[in-house]
Amino acid sequence: MSVMEAAAAITKSADDLTHAFKNVFSQLASGVCVVTFWRGEQLHGFTATSVTSVSLQPPRVLFCVAQSSRSYTSLTTGACVGISILSAEQRELSDRFARKLAPGSYDDVAITAPTDRAPLIAGALGHLTADIVDLIPSGDHVIVLCDVRAAQAAAGGEPLLYHGRNYHTLHQSS
Repeated sequence: MSVMEAAAAITKSADDLTHAFKNVFSQLASGVCVVTFWRGEQLHGFTATSVTSVSLQPPRVLFCVAQSSRSYTSLTTGACVGISILSAEQRELSDRFARKLAPGSYDDVAITAPTDRAPLIAGALGHLTADIVDLIPSGDHVIVLCDVRAAQAAAGGEPLLYHGRNYHTLHQSS
């Protein structure tokens, strides 16, 4: 095997692993959140399915973001973010925040009680307001640790779920 053939085999193997890795994690069902923050005077954010509670004392969560994301540059220690757990009726918002849109593209998104801290998506099943306390580089992403400053759950509703590269909702049991 030539050096070029060996290099191609390694690349193919790495590509195969990446594809298999994505396929495995597409089988992990998760809730859908939108992480939001102010960029100047404008609402900005992104869809996240990798939001996890970390600690009760202090109340702490984490989410992950690609270092290549436009959002990454706005996420700094001390910055405040909102995390909204989307309801089954908010699929369109998940899709919008998953795309790279121009500044001002979210101006029509309804938010709850706008504050200077962090915007929260109206109609979501749950809201967290949190301050970023650490950013931990990991591969092509960053793990963002946040201390929760406020939390509020909705009285009811069905969650938006993501599994197998598709959206789903819970099936009511009888």
